[in-house]
This record gives sequence, structure tokens and C-alpha cells, in this order.
Amino acid sequence: MRDATGAVRAPWTGLAGVLDGAGPAGLAARREHTLRLLADDGVAHHPPGAEAEQLWELDPLPLVFDDVEWAGLERGVAQRAELLDRLLADLYGPRRVLTRGLLPVEVVDGHPGYLHGWRRPAGSAPRRELFLSGVDLGRGPDGWTVLGDRVQAPSGAGYAMANRRVVARVLSALHRRSRIRRLGPFFEAVRAGLQAGRDDRRIVLLHPGPDAETAYEQALLSSLLGLPLVLGSELTVRDGRLWQHSLGRLDPVDVVLRRLDAEWCDPLDLRPDSRLGVPGLLEAARLGTVTVLNGLGAGVAENPGLVPFLPTLCRELLGEDLLLPGVPTWWCGDPASLSHVRARLGELVLTPVARGHAPVRGADLDAGERDALLARIGAEPHAWAARHEPALSTAPVVTDSGAEPRPVTLRTFAVASGEGWEVLDGGLGAVRTGGGGPLEGVATPAKDVWVVGERPERTAPGVPDEAVAATAPAGVSPRVAEDLFWLGRYAERAEDTARLLRAVTDRWADFRTSPEPAGAGALRALLVATSEITRTEPGFAALPADEDPGAELHSLLYDRNRPGTLGFAVHRLTRAAQAVREQLSTDTWLVLGRLDTVLQRLAAAPEPDTGDVSEALNRVLEGLLALAGITAESLVRDAGWRLLDAGRRVERAQHVVALLAATLCDAPRGPADGLVVESVTIVAESVITHRRRNAGRPGIAPLLDLLLADRDNPRAVAHQLDRLADDLAHLPGAVPGSFDAAVARLAAADPAALAARDTADGTRPALRALLAGLGADLDRVAGDIAAAHFAPGPAPHPYDLLAAP
Repeated sequence: MRDATGAVRAPWTGLAGVLDGAGPAGLAARREHTLRLLADDGVAHHPPGAEAEQLWELDPLPLVFDDVEWAGLERGVAQRAELLDRLLADLYGPRRVLTRGLLPVEVVDGHPGYLHGWRRPAGSAPRRELFLSGVDLGRGPDGWTVLGDRVQAPSGAGYAMANRRVVARVLSALHRRSRIRRLGPFFEAVRAGLQAGRDDRRIVLLHPGPDAETAYEQALLSSLLGLPLVLGSELTVRDGRLWQHSLGRLDPVDVVLRRLDAEWCDPLDLRPDSRLGVPGLLEAARLGTVTVLNGLGAGVAENPGLVPFLPTLCRELLGEDLLLPGVPTWWCGDPASLSHVRARLGELVLTPVARGHAPVRGADLDAGERDALLARIGAEPHAWAARHEPALSTAPVVTDSGAEPRPVTLRTFAVASGEGWEVLDGGLGAVRTGGGGPLEGVATPAKDVWVVGERPERTAPGVPDEAVAATAPAGVSPRVAEDLFWLGRYAERAEDTARLLRAVTDRWADFRTSPEPAGAGALRALLVATSEITRTEPGFAALPADEDPGAELHSLLYDRNRPGTLGFAVHRLTRAAQAVREQLSTDTWLVLGRLDTVLQRLAAAPEPDTGDVSEALNRVLEGLLALAGITAESLVRDAGWRLLDAGRRVERAQHVVALLAATLCDAPRGPADGLVVESVTIVAESVITHRRRNAGRPGIAPLLDLLLADRDNPRAVAHQLDRLADDLAHLPGAVPGSFDAAVARLAAADPAALAARDTADGTRPALRALLAGLGADLDRVAGDIAAAHFAPGPAPHPYDLLAAP
């Protein structure tokens, strides 16, 4: 932020004014605002080994560059991308840099990132090896230095966009008056480069799955670029071509933009234990029937052992000097360099050239540890490199005590554009507290990066920073179809469970201390019915009549690890949404984040009273109703939406069936029956309609007609079957016979006969038989939908075995 004299650099003056005016309290408020917006937008990452996603960490103060300084970085980043692309083209082609001695063979062939199977056949035309390149940069006393190259499957560009959207709102006044270059045109350049002038190219984004560290970013990129997000299990190679499974058909794939390290991409030719890749992908790419970007052999370019040779390679391959130097590095396979490393071990950082191994600081080792390390290096010198630890400049970071200086780095990106490279005007800043950054498992905040100054020419019109430019994919894969189906089911299950628990909580508040026998009987009947409906065993039935059911009721509210609870349904709903994040509106995360907050606060309360519980359930229902509106009004009515709606219909019908079976089939309860029936109408959201229609019609038959057969009642089973019929008609394949059986069973039912009680024991056997049959039919319908439309096979391989890109 300051120059050598201590004066504030020109591009930072606006931010300096914010710091001077805000003070510690104002900065703390901006940090809280940042956290709130990140949560509302659902910006998250999944650290390796963590059980769940964590909120992305972002400092509200950006890194700021003027156009002059950025122009120098831009040229250096573009040059480096071109250099690595040409180097890779040579290494997988004629290998002239090796035969001429410009690069030791051991640096290349001894690196696990070099894929011999990726070599081009003699005489074949060169191919582009790099499409997207990332480079980590740090500024020190002597200017900018390259800290590392990211060309395997570079992460961070999507998070840069997410950072911008948040910081632009937190510092809205400063953002509006500062001529900040937009990020959107870079993503337009990525999209244009993938299309390569052809609108008919079928492009997919291959990723490891919803538990990947950067799953949020992958979904955001899918939306920004308009690409379907696919798993390896959704692709297949047939007759030398790559295809994507869609409902009822196979779609050809022309280009794969991969977010998966190469070794995991093909279990046939690469890592055999991978269940993330596509058998035969490498051979299809070698044949040229599909283009894989970045090339599967790009990982060797991240080898730190290359760094000492890059200046010479740049002059040889590009005919110019390297603009951005690397950190002084010694490859231990060179005897002279190894001698230097032995002599200066305490001043250096030792790094295995293969990814996935942590660097070792020589200064942190005692004499015995240094000797052991030198022995390891001596046994395999080509596998090690050493470098000086760079001194990094600092920037202001918001802490508990205000703004403090912290070392920072920058990751920015270049994308191949025609004959050159388009560089992102900004990037992903990171506050450094150790050897990693926010995408490498280190819990430090990221930073937005502002480039101030006009840029008159752009190769593409750009994408607004403020809105996701989502494009619907050509087809819906079986995996997405299944996740959307379960998203619908869990959304409906959560809503139904919340309504049930709210009605029971209200009765508990009314009758827990009441001497009225009817109230106590109704409460007991509703509690037992709740356990039956939610299938939570042993439930209330196991509690003695005089024992307070509060603990069990609270467990049903927020225990996310117990199937049948509201907390479990909301947790599974969130997981299903994360799996299809790219399909959903960003407003979805505003709703889901607040649902989770409500339940967490309820769980943290030592003994929440019934008023707190009722208020929490009201807020949960508000959120679930908002989610229903979002999914109903923001999604295209394609096969995916049809399956989401089908999931809702199956679940709602099953809930009504279970509700009636648990409350209306048993023997009479005397005066408590009226209260139980009223509660049923409340849970089924039909109490007003029932009262209005049946004020003069006592008995159960009108209620059964309303909840089972009334096609105009949105909560009735018949209405669900009508909606389900419409959904199934829009899906490929025939309507399952199980659905026809459910329709026929319901059509044959007579509400008056169903309401009749057995003269011997007072139960309603006809109603019980109908409901049992309908429940079994609905289970079969769900199973038939799964068999017809969802992908069979094993679950994806756990991502925690992979190194983060």
C-alpha cells in the first residue's frame, strides 16, 4: 500500500480514505458484512479431511493495482503461459529441448506429471497443451517474482469472481467511483476459446464431485461458462468417441474442460484405482476425437525443478528474455546445485518436485534431521529442488484490532485467445501465514484484486460481474436427475416435518400441564403418531406416560444425524442442493443458509421453550416456502425440473398417507378424537377448507374425501398423482405400471366405506388396507423412477485422496 518513503501509492488512496474514516469499529462492521454476504451467496470451500463445507474466508480490503504496474504483470503472465505451452508441445512431441541438452532428461522423465502415454505419434501435428494457465506471484524488495505455476487444473478464477461480487457490495461507494476493470470479459474469453468459433461444439466441465475442495467454484464456473458439470461416471467412451449420458440418450462430447488432476482422469491408462475418471479418455484424446483441456500431460510444467532452466528455455523457444523471474531455485539433480544445497541447507526451503508433498524449511531442522534429509536427497537427487523463501510485501488486512499489515500473494490467470493470451484483470489474492494459500488447506482469508484504469479494447463483450450468465445444458444426466429428484423429496419432507412438529408443539404448549383428559389424550396420540410418521424409533411410544417428552421433541427438531428429524431433512436437502449447485438460483443459498442458522441456534439453546420452538418452526417454514417458490419459478421446465417436482409429489403423497394411517385408523379415543382430527387438518394445511366445506357434515368421510380424492386440493393424494402423471409424461420412457396401480387403487376407494369402524374393535380396517396399499404403490413408483432414470453403479471415489489443484 505504501512506497519506499512511506507514502500511500496512488491507486490505494481511495482505500486509505476508507481506512482512515472507518476506524476499528467500522472495519469490524465491514468484516461482518462480508461474512453475511458470503453466507447468503453460499460461497464455500471444502478443506481436505473436513466433514462438510466451510464458509469461504475473505478480507474486505482489496489489493489494488494501477494500469501501469498491471500492464507489466499482464505481459509477464501471458509470456509465461506461452512459454509453458510451447515447452509442453516440445516435450510431448520432438523433445528437442532434451536432445539439445537445454533441459536434463531426469527433470522431465523422472517427474510423475510427465505422461509417456500422452506423447504424440511421430509426424502428427502439434496440439495446444495449455488452454488455461495460473501463476502465483509475490512482490518483494526487487519486484514481482513467480512463486509457482498452476497448469494442471488451475483453481481460483471462480473464487475471484465470487470475491468481487461480495467486496463490490461491502465497499460499494468506493467501488462505484474507482475505475475498476471488470472480470466478466475473461470468462467470455474462456467461453469463446472453448467454442473455437463453432456453436455446435459440445463442451463439458469434468469435476471430482460435490465433496471436492473447490466444488463451489466448479459450480460457479459451470454457470458462468454455460457448461454442464459432469462426473467421470456420466461419461463413456464408445467406438473411440466420448459421450455423455443424458436421460434416454447419449450426447457426443467434443471438448472436456477438466478440473480433475490427470492421473485420476482415466483408470484404464493412468491410475487404475480411480473411480473419478473415464476409461479410455486418454486414448480418445490421443486419437483427436475429443479435446481435453488442459492437456493430460500438463502437470509436468508445475515441476519446481524446471525453474532454473526457464530463462534459457524462454530465449530458445520464444526468442526473448523471461519477464517474470522465479524464486532462486536449485534442482538437486545437478551436482553443482546439490553441493550448494548441502552447504546452505539452513537457508533454504526443500521441496519434492512431485505434488502432494509439503516443503521442508532447513532452518526448522536439528542436526540429525538435516542429516536424514540430506540422505534422502542424496538417494534421489532428481526428485528434489531447493529455493530461497521469498520476502513478501504486505497489505492491510482487517483483524480484531483494526487494519494490520500481512504478507500477501496473488494468483492470476491467462486463457488462450486466438494466437495470444487473455489475462484476467485481477485475480485471487491471499493472505499468507505459512506455505499455503486459501486453496491449499490453509485457513487464511482471500482478497479481491482491483486493477484501476480504463482498458479501451476487449476481444469479447463480457459477462456482468453482478449476475451469473447461466445457460441450460442440452440434456440432463442421470446423476443430476437423481439429485434433483431427492432435492424435491427432501425439500417436501422438511416442510411436512416442520408442519407436523409445529402442530404437535402447539398441542404440547396447550396441554402439557392441563388437567383436561381430552387434551392429554390427544397430545399422547399425536406424539405417538409423530414417531410413526417420521419413522424415528423407539420414539414417543417408548416413553412412560408421565415422562416429559421435551427432549425427544427437541431431538426431532435439530438432530441432523438422526433419520426422520427436521434437522436431518434440512441437512440432506442442503447436500442435494450442493450436488446440483450449478442448476439452481443463487437465491437458494440465501434460504438454505438461514434455515441452517435457525436450527443451529435452536440446538445451541440449553432448554428452548415452546415459544422459541414455534417461532423457529415458523421461520423454517418461511424458508422452505421461499425455496419452493424459487425452484418453481426459476428453473426451466426440463426433465430435471420434472424429476424435482416428481420427488415433491411422491413425498407429499407419502406424507399424507402416513399421517392418516397414524391418526385415523385406530380405535376411538373418546373426546380426544376431535382434537386429533383438527390437528390432522392443520398438518395437512387443509383446516380452513375442511371447516368451510363441512361445517354441517360431521364425521371422517368428508375429511378423507378432501385429503385423498379431491383433485383440486393441493395437499390431496389425488392431486399429487395428477401432477406426477404430468411429470412422468414429459420424461422419456413409459409410465411405470406401479403408478397406474396407485391411481386405480385410489379411484376405487369410497370415503364412506373407509370411514366405517369395525364393530368388534372400533378400528378402520378398510382405511388401513387402502393406506398400506397406497404407501406400497408410492414406494414402487419411486423405485421405478430410479430404475428408469438414475445412473446405476458405485458412488464416486472420495476426493480426500486427491491433492488440491
